[in-house]
Amino acid sequence: MVRDHAVAEELTQDVFLKAFRKLDAFRGDAKFSTWLYRIAVNVCHDYRASVTARIRREEMSLEAGSVKVMALPAPGARPDDQTIAREMAGAFQACLDRLNEPYRGAFVLRHQQGLGYDEIASVLGISRSNAKVRVHRAREMILGHLRRMGHDV
Repeated sequence: MVRDHAVAEELTQDVFLKAFRKLDAFRGDAKFSTWLYRIAVNVCHDYRASVTARIRREEMSLEAGSVKVMALPAPGARPDDQTIAREMAGAFQACLDRLNEPYRGAFVLRHQQGLGYDEIASVLGISRSNAKVRVHRAREMILGHLRRMGHDV
């Protein structure tokens, strides 16, 4: 959710520290993993809204080659296929970054973390149908952005 490995490690520590400190607040209404995901999502939201995050994003955008793409082509792929795959992965990541937080969070929880809609709903504090709608709309927005960028998807 933050696209920076070092920041993700720091935030992971913050999540576990916060969870440890708030362990007595865990009521058992949901699964422990869902409760922990909720803490993680909140920590990521707080970070993304912070001044530190904005400064770090500006620094990253100024550094050439600092952005890592999500998927790389197979090692034996042709060079032109590798280039196309890298361009598509970079475009996809740019589209994901442009999504508003409610949609990005739901999409990441579904497709990167592999959570089901019931778990997403619990983590985000929304209904199951709202979770499905957010994931669907995120997909549609990503596809729309990719098409406007000239990608055939």
